[in-house]
Amino acid sequence: MSQIYDEADSAYATACSDVTICSNNKGFFKQLSDEIMSIADTDGWINTFEKLDDTRKVSAVMENSMITDTLEEVFSRITPLFRGKDARVSYEKRLAAQAALKDSDLTKSLALASQAVLRAPMTGVEEVIDGGVSLALALWVRSDILLKLNKYKAALVDLKLALKERLPAKIKAQYYWRMGHCYRGAEEPSRAKVSYELARRLLGNDENSIKQLNSDINSLECSVQTKLNPEKKAILLTGGAKLNVPTLSNLVKVIEEERKGRYVIANKAVQTGDVLLIDKPYAACLISDYYGSHCLHCFKRLESCVDEAPIWCTNCSGVAFCSVECRDKAVSSYHLHECKFIDLFVGSGMSVLSHIALRMVTQAGLETSLSIHSSYISNQLKVIEGTVLNDIEGNEKRSKMKSRKERLNRSKKYLKSFEDKNNNNCEEVVKNNEDNTSYHDHLEMTAAQIYSLCTHSQLRKGSDYLKRIVMSMFLTECLKKGGFFNKLNKEDSAKAQISICELIVRNLQLLQFNAHEIYETVRGKHLFTGSKPVYIAVGIYPTGALFNHECYPAVARYFDGRNIILRAIRPLSPGETVSENYGPHFLIRNLRERQRALACRYWFKCECIACREEWPLLKQMRDDLPPYLRCSSPSCSGKFQASLKCLPNKCSKCSSPIDENLVKNNLLIIDKCSADYQEGAKLMEKECILEATSTLCAAVDSLHEIGRPPHRETHLAQESLRTLFAAMGNTYRVQSND
Repeated sequence: MSQIYDEADSAYATACSDVTICSNNKGFFKQLSDEIMSIADTDGWINTFEKLDDTRKVSAVMENSMITDTLEEVFSRITPLFRGKDARVSYEKRLAAQAALKDSDLTKSLALASQAVLRAPMTGVEEVIDGGVSLALALWVRSDILLKLNKYKAALVDLKLALKERLPAKIKAQYYWRMGHCYRGAEEPSRAKVSYELARRLLGNDENSIKQLNSDINSLECSVQTKLNPEKKAILLTGGAKLNVPTLSNLVKVIEEERKGRYVIANKAVQTGDVLLIDKPYAACLISDYYGSHCLHCFKRLESCVDEAPIWCTNCSGVAFCSVECRDKAVSSYHLHECKFIDLFVGSGMSVLSHIALRMVTQAGLETSLSIHSSYISNQLKVIEGTVLNDIEGNEKRSKMKSRKERLNRSKKYLKSFEDKNNNNCEEVVKNNEDNTSYHDHLEMTAAQIYSLCTHSQLRKGSDYLKRIVMSMFLTECLKKGGFFNKLNKEDSAKAQISICELIVRNLQLLQFNAHEIYETVRGKHLFTGSKPVYIAVGIYPTGALFNHECYPAVARYFDGRNIILRAIRPLSPGETVSENYGPHFLIRNLRERQRALACRYWFKCECIACREEWPLLKQMRDDLPPYLRCSSPSCSGKFQASLKCLPNKCSKCSSPIDENLVKNNLLIIDKCSADYQEGAKLMEKECILEATSTLCAAVDSLHEIGRPPHRETHLAQESLRTLFAAMGNTYRVQSND
């Protein structure tokens, strides 16, 4: 049966779908996928496969010996592939950093020292070089550079870490002396004095050094108070958070319709600038191009970190973290399983969506992932039917809600099916799970939202499904080679591998339509002029995924760390859709292009007002044409062009009379809005973010009270608001060479 994407452009739709799995021109996976597709076409197997129920598809592929033989030949060559530690490289980078420091090139010196830290093996591993303390020595050198850069807190962190990594005793005096300098720079004179005094005790009879140290002690101003760095103002939901959906504002709500699914509408009047969503990702992955410049876990740009310098992974040298806290969170969960295969993943050409599909498993671990599979893929477990605990309205909804006790019982039952009957470790695992429920319980509870997102499985061709299964089998094999299933016996491991493969297949399907690209705004000397978004990561947001698309969106999207934030860029009345934009915007792409893109990428036909009325592109709009005004009847959505030379007598939609005097007054209001738009632009030139935002928001609200889109100046103002909002999120200033 022909699908909407076939009617739009079948070849383009296939290309759009393929790149959500892997690259077309990088890595080996595309060639492997094409080879499997050729095999699947033999004797019409793919046609039979396409008609199978989703629950049978993975098994069907595994039962096809021609496919599995080909895959096994490739999978047999899978082996850990990553950039490991190298004491020699660390040593050379450290010497280069010291040379650059001697030349007063602090920027180059810091970069080299950080490379020395990241490449250094763990303490005691390679004792032939540096006596096994390459990491401590690299941290020692970097702390000196950070001190000279006036990054006192970061230098302190490095000093403390160096001490933990067996910093040689012969430099202990210099260690506490430097620590005193750091505390003094951080304006903590009491701690600085203690550090200096410790250094003095360790200096022995070195009179010249003691004299200099005493001078440092005497120079301390004990009366100086520590200056607290002004904290970034917290972003809050306008109108407060919903009780049962705390990521959403009270101004909006989620409803459900059979044709549209679940989506967000205004619950109360929404004004321009209102913050309607602040959502954390269920899972998110940094794009591999940014492994060296951003924190793998929180996506913070490493160069922008003030209080800490890049922190190492304990096993690989291919990634970095902004802090010990981020590192520990990563290596205790997902990075533990992914670390050994990072270069293989990059070399395969797999997409970032494929990586997130894997991350959704590795961050949860085997037990929780199997539990999620049982609940949402195989549906083998009994569940308590109950009304959903949020504000979804429309069709009656029932939700599979589980009590804490039942989750634990489920864990016991499920483990029993995968553990040997004589294994006494089962109860201990369950007990540990109960003691540490917060993280994994949160994942399971959020999984209920994630696995209810659309996959369009019923519209998916067999060929597309097969490609996703092959990717899932590849990722499952990597997990197997990495020891993910090692706690299970051979029979149970085989069953678990099928379950994990099926879970990744589901992940790949839902991510295709529900993931968000995470960006930071890169700017030059001026805050706005020449600024542009740079996409650094991709994430899936449980509530953020519920916002439907319109080519004239109601909200602008930006990011604060990993969090997605949606703010209104036009006012909304209760009941109106709170829409996002998935890419095709009416200002820059015509109706035909938008419909083709949305049909091929997201598999739906857009019926928003911009599409229904075929609004012109921005470059086609003219300032000399009369603006559109609202019909004076509050219940009417009609509009008319306010030309005093040929003003209609009545509304074409509801026949309400049109008052010429009211029209004249409204045109004056529009002129005032235009003047305010200009004022907002001037404030942006002066980099007055809050003032420009306030001015433009008020003007957009005023225009929408009496006017209707399209209106060129208003749309330009809304794009300015998008830029202003983004400036309040993740930003990076490129340093000029001036």
